[in-house]
Amino acid sequence: MSIDYSGLVTQNPEAGERPGKLPQVGLCSRCAHMRQMQSDRGSIFYLCQLSTTDARFPKYPRLPVMRCSGYAASERASNETSH
Repeated sequence: MSIDYSGLVTQNPEAGERPGKLPQVGLCSRCAHMRQMQSDRGSIFYLCQLSTTDARFPKYPRLPVMRCSGYAASERASNETSH
């Protein structure tokens, strides 16, 4: 199943980030397969753990990811939408 996130992504860079929330990087910010990595210099990268078992998924996808056949809502995403 492929999820389309394009209708939900804000195009307004002034909208800012909500404290405690992942930045809007497309589907990856709410995917169960994403692992957030931080470099020694403080840069943040989004590792797709599906890449370890399936070559269709890049290790570090180009962001924002708007459609992904491997997307699975994380517990974090499920909790945010149920409040």
